Amino acid sequence: MLNQNEIKRYARQIHLPDIGIEGQEKLKQAKVLIIGAGGLGCPVIQYLSAAGIGTIGVVDGDVVSESNLQRQILYTSQDIGKSKATIATEKAQQLNSFININCMDEFIAPQQALEIFPNYDLIVDCSDNFGTRYLINDVCVLLGKPFVSAALFRYEGQLGTYNVLQENDTYSANFRDVFPTNDLKSTTLNCNDAGVIATLPGIMGLYQANEVLNYFLNKNLCLTNKLFSFNCKKLNHFIFEVQSNNNANHKTLEEILAINYGITCTQKMEYELSWFIEDKDAIIVDVREFEELPIFVAATHLQLPLSELEKNKIILAPYQKILFVCKSGMRSKKAQEIISNYFFDKQLFSYKTGIEELSEELENLSKPCNY
Repeated sequence: MLNQNEIKRYARQIHLPDIGIEGQEKLKQAKVLIIGAGGLGCPVIQYLSAAGIGTIGVVDGDVVSESNLQRQILYTSQDIGKSKATIATEKAQQLNSFININCMDEFIAPQQALEIFPNYDLIVDCSDNFGTRYLINDVCVLLGKPFVSAALFRYEGQLGTYNVLQENDTYSANFRDVFPTNDLKSTTLNCNDAGVIATLPGIMGLYQANEVLNYFLNKNLCLTNKLFSFNCKKLNHFIFEVQSNNNANHKTLEEILAINYGITCTQKMEYELSWFIEDKDAIIVDVREFEELPIFVAATHLQLPLSELEKNKIILAPYQKILFVCKSGMRSKKAQEIISNYFFDKQLFSYKTGIEELSEELENLSKPCNY
């Protein structure tokens, strides 16, 4: 039941005839899990908290970097280097003390998803890579959970609400029905590498939050069996009809646990940057393409583009400690995973905030101390 303070807080929603007290209580009872606290996750977390979703879980193992601040509006310069999940949940709790916020400072992986998803009514995919989207889809389909998923690329966004139980006791289309084929070894760029205008994550995140409210208030209004496409440069939008493939793309529990989704292990491995300056058995590997800028000159390194890494892996054999780096951290994660399949005895790391920040850190590390 809503208390008097909650009724005052949500008065503008309660006054809407198709919400009222009953609708607001539905939102209070709702449990929503948000995967990713980045460009999409920030507005989703803010607006679902403000709207009164009773229990919100936030999953993200990343930390805030300076390049995030252009579009991830929950964070400030003072948050750089801190856990996104921790900062986001703290600020959401400050925004609305009447709701419960669960913070999970980790990257989602199959086992964690299978353990966490049953505790929530709806999953919101605010991730930035295909591997995570397929993982979320497969676990949601297995467990019969609905999820809202959005994706960004430069000036364009896509949105769909998937795997919703319909009135005829069948499920609406899932992500694999719309995007049935995927190459988890692909070098497809995410929004960090390809670029994205600052306003697009906000717009698409708000659409996601709106879909969540629709789901709990009136499922018939959701984008089920539909794909919404939006171009913020031209202000064009389209809605495409999609269909379920009648269980053709469903994965079993055993398959989910066996699939390599291309997601870096959640274990947090520690390393010292000084290794890659002083140790002969340590090397930095730049996995960007040769023509990409800025040119990396801050330390001795190898340049092995991700597209050529697997066939040239033998070059890495002499080194025991390897730090992969790229523009934003996504391709370096993939490189870490590829090489882990061939060299089991090496210490492999991914520099997750990108080449520019690594250059700056190495430069500061090499400066003499003045006492």
